[in-house]
Amino acid sequence: MKNAAVPGAVALCAGLCSALFLNSCRKESDRATWDVDLLVPLVHTSLTIGNLVPDSLLVSDPAGNVTLHYQSELFAVDIDTLLLAPDTSFIYRYALPFPGPLNFPAGIELFGQNDVQRFDLDQVELRTLILREGRLELEMTNMVASAIIGSLELPGADFPDGSTVITTTVGAGTPANPAHSSAMRDLSGVAFDLRGPAYNNVNTLQTILGAQLDPNGSGADITDQDSLIIASNYVGLVPQYARGFFGQRIVEVEPDTNRLTLFDALVGGTLDLDYAALRLTVDNGFGMDLRVRMHELRAINTRTHTTVDLAHSIFQGPININRAIDQGNGFTASHYSNLLDVHNSNIDEFLENMPDQVSYALDLELNPLGDISNGNDFLYYESSLSAGLELEVPLRLITNELTLQSISTPDLPGSAEGHALRSGTLKLFATNGFPMWARIELDLIDAAGNVVATIPVEGQIAPGIMGGNGLVTQSVESVLTAPMSEQLVDVLYTGARLRSRIALTTSDQTQHLRILDRYRMDLQITLAANYMVNGDE
Repeated sequence: MKNAAVPGAVALCAGLCSALFLNSCRKESDRATWDVDLLVPLVHTSLTIGNLVPDSLLVSDPAGNVTLHYQSELFAVDIDTLLLAPDTSFIYRYALPFPGPLNFPAGIELFGQNDVQRFDLDQVELRTLILREGRLELEMTNMVASAIIGSLELPGADFPDGSTVITTTVGAGTPANPAHSSAMRDLSGVAFDLRGPAYNNVNTLQTILGAQLDPNGSGADITDQDSLIIASNYVGLVPQYARGFFGQRIVEVEPDTNRLTLFDALVGGTLDLDYAALRLTVDNGFGMDLRVRMHELRAINTRTHTTVDLAHSIFQGPININRAIDQGNGFTASHYSNLLDVHNSNIDEFLENMPDQVSYALDLELNPLGDISNGNDFLYYESSLSAGLELEVPLRLITNELTLQSISTPDLPGSAEGHALRSGTLKLFATNGFPMWARIELDLIDAAGNVVATIPVEGQIAPGIMGGNGLVTQSVESVLTAPMSEQLVDVLYTGARLRSRIALTTSDQTQHLRILDRYRMDLQITLAANYMVNGDE
């Protein structure tokens, strides 16, 4: 029967733990004690290729040959990198150009102004902008002794409700005690024509600003000290769609490091691959031509502190990426791919480092040939430039002490001061169908992971017998023992945890051996233990 064990030598770990689960009753002081020798079957479990690599990443052909398929995102550049719409304020001030006073009757238009508001978008030149989020705030500060109705009209904007005007009324004020008011308009879904009133500009929005004395008031005498200040604030702008020219510029993508989980089960040893292929893919959802310059792609093994830089011609020149296609209500991304294998790169060495991190550094050049779209670059909120890694590795390999590890905490009967389990011997019966030797290590570690004691395991698990075709034709049985002295048992009762390791070495170190999906190693553990009846106090 097969237990669902965690990778590697978990059976060893679970077995030793189970050996210590023997239930006993705390003896009374006047009860007799005596020794017994027990032979207890503990665990029967199996090790398959899924313990080395997650099953979800493995694909088998009809002959049972196994290939590793792994995909991971390398980097993604989204809309915020190429287009920032910063909060922007436009402020208008009105005051008499002479001392005054001058009487203004009720209802008179204090001033009206056709204007344009130009947004500072760095090197981006937009003609059309549709917002996903944002708001327009109209604020007024009044030092005139009459209420004032202010308005801001945006003829170049298309609001979902059809209205293009925002208004607010501010009460009467004085220079010493000005009055304030504000109004807000949601800009979600609003489309802006940023070509200006003559339709020949960029980043420019036509506006009509007005201020009228309260028609129901009594008018006001105004001096050059009685000012009116109107501010229009565009806040929290998030583009849904933008069209224009996004500039001919280089965007620096900050170097970054990504987690790689492929080799998480392995903690030691070496790996030699016969073949490996890595497909680098880039999908461009931006409506502009791009040029990517990759400076490095580095495999980092934080356990061994070793790094391997991927070597390939893509690091010697730019990668040209075509623009996406605008479908009117969405886009079709362009796709680029490049295959790196053992014939044109060092991808085998890259992977044999068994990295748990991958770092990269690159630059991104927008519109390397200039404005060839005549101002028709575009992007959507969902647009991105994303690069991914698609790894394919047939499992034909040479291993040397390739090591799996598991850690567990025994649940022991009794206490450190009194426990019935004295000593014993673990016996591990293995039936090995892999073409690999297996060496077992059992250590007791403290909370910090430091080894405080070692349980010596005697013997190794022999590999399966191979035929002339390099495939295992017959499984081989082996027996290993691990003596548990009273001192080791005492260490267990101090709260030590059990670390189990199984080191796998291919039986042939001169040729890469195929790993089939049918290969397995069956493990059965028993405990021959000395137990003190009524001795657990």
